[in-house]
Amino acid sequence: MQLNMASDYAIRALLYLALVNRMAPVSEISEKMKIPKQYMVTLSLKLRNAKLIDVRRGQTGGYFLARRPENITLLEIICVTEQTMNLNRCLEEDRFCNRCATNDCPVREVYEKLQGTMEGLLGSTTLEDLKQKVIGKNRDIYFIPRNQGGIPFEL
Repeated sequence: MQLNMASDYAIRALLYLALVNRMAPVSEISEKMKIPKQYMVTLSLKLRNAKLIDVRRGQTGGYFLARRPENITLLEIICVTEQTMNLNRCLEEDRFCNRCATNDCPVREVYEKLQGTMEGLLGSTTLEDLKQKVIGKNRDIYFIPRNQGGIPFEL
């Protein structure tokens, strides 16, 4: 299982907004977080529809978090960008199994436990948690180092 790039980009963009604690234009977010600008524009529509970010239009406009970082979880962000969060088809609402064994399947039991653990961790990890980890360890740790073409910034 692997999260798609949209999930990674969304987490990066929102974490950036949490770190700078101000409105930022799409060009700045794209540059600092190495997200293609057009992709960021498209992604921002999904994030805005999910009420994770808001936008101010115009010359001095940009994006900002719609809620405080401690009130936005990784699970919320990922649910916006992933088609499904379920590890296997049998965990979907319709419980589909081509063997019709969802009630007795020992493998499904393991999937359910793993699903619960994953959702629990993502649902209890906030942008504020990530922000504090970045600040506490090394301000530039989350950003691409200068020697790899990145532009770390000062908070």
